Amino acid sequence: MSDTFGVWAPLIALVATLLALFWLKRRITFGLQELSMRLVDDPDVALIIYFVVVLPGVVVHELSHWLMAKLLRVRVSRPTFGPVRKGRSKRVSLGSVRVGKADPVRASLIGVAPLLGGSAVILIIGNMVLGVGEFANAVAGQGAGGVLDALAQMAQVADFWLWLYLIFAVSNAMLPSESDMAAVRPVLIFLGIVAAVVLVFSGVRGISPGLADGVNAVAGYLAAAFGLTLAVDVVFMLVIWLVLLPARWLQGADLWSGR
Repeated sequence: MSDTFGVWAPLIALVATLLALFWLKRRITFGLQELSMRLVDDPDVALIIYFVVVLPGVVVHELSHWLMAKLLRVRVSRPTFGPVRKGRSKRVSLGSVRVGKADPVRASLIGVAPLLGGSAVILIIGNMVLGVGEFANAVAGQGAGGVLDALAQMAQVADFWLWLYLIFAVSNAMLPSESDMAAVRPVLIFLGIVAAVVLVFSGVRGISPGLADGVNAVAGYLAAAFGLTLAVDVVFMLVIWLVLLPARWLQGADLWSGR
């Protein structure tokens, strides 16, 4: 059992960090939207404020769709940006690209492109700018003193808070939207069925080492990006709540429910 867990640890870490990221993203989105409304008391202005805050992430999201469609030779329009309320439900769209018809595999790759592109941007900032790799080494082998020294060194990076903000903005716009998931869901279901059949008939030990290494490599890359994202999002979530709670108190709302 422990051997199996060790072999698939990157995949397990990916699932855990992705679920946590989905949960935290919803809390951050609701927190930012409520804070904007309490500050300006105008839904349209609040929406513009929210759009401006996450704009770098929206740009990465839509450009990822566009670039993947181009690479896969699928017709695609130029990206458009700006908060728009669509349909009777007034669903908010912060940006969009129109993608032509494609087979399920290519449509799925275009749908998940923002997740891959956003993860790449986050890892580049984390490793090449903030030196997260050195921080990880300090956590692993140098004790509390080494961790504090590594944090202090990281905070001295030029424009440190700007880089953290970019990670925050990209991470909160990189998860697939409802329309993205419409194309991805059938392929995920198919792959899940195939994986279940393989496990039933061959077991975990029957999976080829090459396939396991490939899956773990991709899972490790994504889990590292999501882990860094979670750490940054927690910091910004605390900042949001430190401003939101006094705003609720001043306006006579319940501190925890906001009502």
